[in-house]
Amino acid sequence: MTQVPPDPNGGPAVSVVIPVYQAMPYLRTLLDSLVAQDLDPAGYEVLAIDDGSTDAGPALLDEYAARHPQLRVVHQENSGWPGIPRNRGLDLARGRYVFFADADDEMGPEALRRMTAFADEHGSDVVVPKMVGVGGRWVRDAMYAQTQVDADLEQVFTTLTPQKMFRRSFLEEEGIRFPEEKVRLEDGMMLARAYLRASRVSLLGGYDFYYLVARDDGQNISSQGFDPEGYTWSIGEVSRIVTELDPDHERARRIVLDLYRRKCLKFYEPERFWKMRDTRRDAFLAAHRRHIETYITPEMEGRLSKRFRERSALVRAGDKAGLLDVAARGVDHRPHGARVTSAEWTWRGLQLGFELDGGASTGGAPVTLQLQERKGEHSLTVALRPQGSPTRARGSLTRWGATARVAAAQLRRPGSGVLDAYVLDPAHPEQRVRVEVATGTTLPPARSGARPYATIKDNLSVELDPAG
Repeated sequence: MTQVPPDPNGGPAVSVVIPVYQAMPYLRTLLDSLVAQDLDPAGYEVLAIDDGSTDAGPALLDEYAARHPQLRVVHQENSGWPGIPRNRGLDLARGRYVFFADADDEMGPEALRRMTAFADEHGSDVVVPKMVGVGGRWVRDAMYAQTQVDADLEQVFTTLTPQKMFRRSFLEEEGIRFPEEKVRLEDGMMLARAYLRASRVSLLGGYDFYYLVARDDGQNISSQGFDPEGYTWSIGEVSRIVTELDPDHERARRIVLDLYRRKCLKFYEPERFWKMRDTRRDAFLAAHRRHIETYITPEMEGRLSKRFRERSALVRAGDKAGLLDVAARGVDHRPHGARVTSAEWTWRGLQLGFELDGGASTGGAPVTLQLQERKGEHSLTVALRPQGSPTRARGSLTRWGATARVAAAQLRRPGSGVLDAYVLDPAHPEQRVRVEVATGTTLPPARSGARPYATIKDNLSVELDPAG
């Protein structure tokens, strides 16, 4: 174990505050990483605030606390959001520094020692440590390439998650706490105040301090659904704080613009906007227009790169049709819908006609029909042959026709089963599309043990029965 300079008031060097709610089984990994820190247990404390969990987490916390004196546990009724348990932990903290962790993440074994030593040496009020994404959690790795004693605030404003270390006396003197209402980006509001009030904000690289873990159950708060109006209000609140507190007004405008680009305009990425429900599109568009009117001037908008500038101008104008057209052009490279419009047996096999939306020109291998065994791994594929001239209306995908012939021999196989029909672009096989049976289309009767039919959801399948 490594010693750290004692706190003048006799407390630990650092307090780690963890809001805990329904965090099993991930909680055990975090606790193991904290008790494995290469500091003497007397040099740090862990404050776990159980926010009314109903899983096995409360019992696990008590078990660890009984074995590890540096761990203190508080059980409370559920508050509904992380702000209240984080603030309660801050009130109970005795360390000269405080670090906020999430219950489903993990810390490197040297993290606390390295951060406290660095902050002591440089007098940092806020330390932004290098984070690593696990299981698909995205982290901007490039920003941690070099340690910065005096960090570029525009750079650190791209990380507004709470996993930072703060000088506790600084937070107390400035009255900086987490909002306790159930609002999105409450950690961003707290971080914005801290970044702009601190005498020194440092960015610390050179070690994997903290692992942000994507939960398999999708229950990370950042992965859950949210209200477009409330979320956009929160972006506006962070923007307001930056505008009011940053003495460098030009830098404030750049930070606010980048926040708008990252947090608002991302919803107009083609795949995302195209898949969005129309009512949700309307909600985002209305909220973002209000945000633009308050925080984004036309001059600021002009600084954006071309693709973001184009989208922003359409948002400012309230042009949903234009945004849909941009989205359609962005996703038109692959099929998004397919309907069988004709089907007949010929002496060569099953002849099918299709109408497709998207994917008329994949730029590579042709779009294919895939017949996938429903309860097995067997499948067969047939290339679609385009027919006629594709058409495209503004705001829509390219509509085109195609045919495919499934040879009779391909449908002969031992045993019975069902083949479900899909179309796919070979470059994006994971995004295959189920083939529907178009209204009014008559499917032919069974032949040689193969029967095309429409499922209860009007999708095309082929039943195979050699005895039929």
